Amino acid sequence: MATLSTSQVKPKWRKTADTSSGVSGSMPRPRHGHKCVSIKELIIVFGGGNEGIVDELHVFNTAQNAWFVPQCKGETAPGCAAFGFAVENTRLLVHGGMIEYGKYSGDLYELQATKWEWKKLRPKPPRNGPPPCPRLGHSFTLVGKKIYLFGGLCNAAPDPKSHTARYLNDLYVLDISKNPHQWEIPETTGTPPGPRESHTAVLWKKNEGTPEQKEFLVLYGGMMGSRLGDLWMLDLESMAWQKPIVSGVPPVPRSLHTAVIGAGNKMFIFGGWIRDERAKSNENVADTEKDLSVLQKEWMCTNSLGAFDLEKLHWDSYKYDEGEAAPEPRAGHCAAIVHNRMYVWSGRDGYKKSVDAQVCCPDMWFLETAKPAAPGKVQLLRASTNSLDVHWVTTLTADTYHLQIQVYESPPASNPAAAAALAAAKAAAAPGAKQPTVLTVPAGAAVKNAPTGAQVVTLMKPGALQLTPGPAVPATTATPTKPSATPSGALKLPKQPVLVVPEAKAAGPAGQDVKDGTTGENEGAKSDTPEGDDAGPAVKEPVAISGAMKEEAREKSADEPAAAATATATAPATAAATATATAPATTTATAAATATVAATAESGSAVAATEKPATVAETKEKPKEVDQTTKQWYTVGYFTDGNAPVANYYVPLVDDDAKPEALLAAATSVLPAGVTKHLLLPGTAYKFRVAGINMCGRGPWSEMSAFKTCLPGFPGAPSNIKITKCPEGALLTWEPPTNHGDNISEYAVYLATKPTNAKPEISIPTNQLSFVKVYDNPIPTCTITHDNLRYAYYDTNGQKPAIIFRIAAKNEKGYGPATQVRWLQDTMPAGQAR
Repeated sequence: MATLSTSQVKPKWRKTADTSSGVSGSMPRPRHGHKCVSIKELIIVFGGGNEGIVDELHVFNTAQNAWFVPQCKGETAPGCAAFGFAVENTRLLVHGGMIEYGKYSGDLYELQATKWEWKKLRPKPPRNGPPPCPRLGHSFTLVGKKIYLFGGLCNAAPDPKSHTARYLNDLYVLDISKNPHQWEIPETTGTPPGPRESHTAVLWKKNEGTPEQKEFLVLYGGMMGSRLGDLWMLDLESMAWQKPIVSGVPPVPRSLHTAVIGAGNKMFIFGGWIRDERAKSNENVADTEKDLSVLQKEWMCTNSLGAFDLEKLHWDSYKYDEGEAAPEPRAGHCAAIVHNRMYVWSGRDGYKKSVDAQVCCPDMWFLETAKPAAPGKVQLLRASTNSLDVHWVTTLTADTYHLQIQVYESPPASNPAAAAALAAAKAAAAPGAKQPTVLTVPAGAAVKNAPTGAQVVTLMKPGALQLTPGPAVPATTATPTKPSATPSGALKLPKQPVLVVPEAKAAGPAGQDVKDGTTGENEGAKSDTPEGDDAGPAVKEPVAISGAMKEEAREKSADEPAAAATATATAPATAAATATATAPATTTATAAATATVAATAESGSAVAATEKPATVAETKEKPKEVDQTTKQWYTVGYFTDGNAPVANYYVPLVDDDAKPEALLAAATSVLPAGVTKHLLLPGTAYKFRVAGINMCGRGPWSEMSAFKTCLPGFPGAPSNIKITKCPEGALLTWEPPTNHGDNISEYAVYLATKPTNAKPEISIPTNQLSFVKVYDNPIPTCTITHDNLRYAYYDTNGQKPAIIFRIAAKNEKGYGPATQVRWLQDTMPAGQAR
């Protein structure tokens, strides 16, 4: 049998119950003949049955690995099996199916998932023929605003009790753009597929997203007295049927299987009924029992997997390795694709019976079909003299994240404070210097047999930034980022990297408390984080922030804000998200990265937003460049979520071309002896990148970002930013910095304004905006009036338009790092880009 080549990604199965979070909620009873569709991260399951057909509706949230049962209302569709099921946005459509033995339906029902309301529809019949007859086992495939119905099986006998099966190969189109919906009988050319039922038909978009995009209906397998294994394509532009010539070894003919379009233009075929004789020589299937009837010996279920490359018209199939995890053989199951993962639930386990019912599989599995996508750009949460707390937007299909760092530049030699701090840090971190043994342990864990003089660091649980709603708006709570799953059978990772110093005998999660560093979820479990901005120099009064950190980075002035941290808030606040198909946005405060804010102003004055911002001038001396031989990437650690406190880094663990097994092993094991730890140094710039890892391997690296550690003595960044919409405008409150926050002389608040020479239809990168000071005062609260807000620039680099503020604290040494706040808006004024 042909197998996947070594250059291709081999799909891998995992049971959802084996993920780090397990499965929660009210799990439905096992069944067969049911169907499912996906809406964003939700999988909606309907119908089927075992001890009778049911009209139950269950929803599985793939982001939370949780089942729930919505409370439905309206004219509910009757319980049915082997029906047509399609979804258009948040509207589900159910057609036909078997409602009892020998009795089939031809009715059409709609379920609006935004309010879980059923309604029976009465579409108009075709102008050139009768409507579809009642049937089961047909395909029902959505293409834009039309649904293509093909084939199935009907009862040709007038009396349902005397069942006479008739296989169909008719083609109908349901136009759902019309009200009421309209059935059509399209004219086609070419030889159509033969009659069949229990086949699959999926939509393939060739050259998707390009002017050359073409759409095809891809039909495979089914049953017509015997199992079928043929593949057909319908060109939806010319409406011409074709049976393409394919290469490779196709899967065994089957019916009651599932098919989805996954990554790489591949159609994945799983399970179903097959012939026993063919299966024994080619498939990984269960053994039959000697006392089964002749019919039962001839047909049985399979758990085999086939992948059809739609571009190359080539079949890839493979045998499971010994001991490889895979679902049990099954037929009549359901499958849906979510973020390149093929989820499979339940199904009939062959001819096995328990009393009067079939034995059905109770488990849910997913097939990882691709490496994870690149995570979001690494963003800065908080900077200190010897650490950088960073964050990135996670990707759903990553189990682990590999964070890497690169030394970018050292502080300028002309800065005495920086030079002294750097010299002291280097002396402490020198190879010859005696380094203490550091043991990091989870909160509450006991430390036994620690080496003499060892430092014990207790890992604290990160908190979450909170949004303060306005007086007339309901309160909401930020939802912590959900950790990604660990692979089946692997060691479950803590939230911090699994790293130890070479001389330590036991490993623990290395890290520190990030009090306000965790990130809430927004827009259906997706964080709306801004693009990271890197520090530029500060000048007196209204300033324009410089571009991203460049090789010719400028010398910082003594009173410049050093680094920055970002939060995101929503205005107006919305109610907390509930588990619905539309996944309403949760109002959250999201931590992310930022740039340096301009600092000093005349004491006690607020600069009007109408004031024209000045540009940043070049400084005379450039920072000292790090030797080019050190310009290589090093490993910070492996993380199971999108937060990382970075105080040191290590030599690379694995090569870029390492196999997925090696990557995951490195992420779940103690580092080998001989690994060198390097501490972060004050006033030094570092670049970051991160990549996700799953069972298929490591995905692409994220976009690079760069941040600087602070110089000693400067105040930290203000934290716990809260925004309230008030009648006067926007009320901002914050808490003092955690370090050097007891001697703050003033705070400065800046508002992002659009450059006067910018075109209104063009979106401006965050690091190219002008910022104008609108507040300076030692009191950690202020109101930004509507008069000032009308000059605000609405940033559209995130999922929603946002107004940007920056807040920094000042002590006797000058301004410290600034906190950037993106205040999310539901709408934006006319004349600004979107």
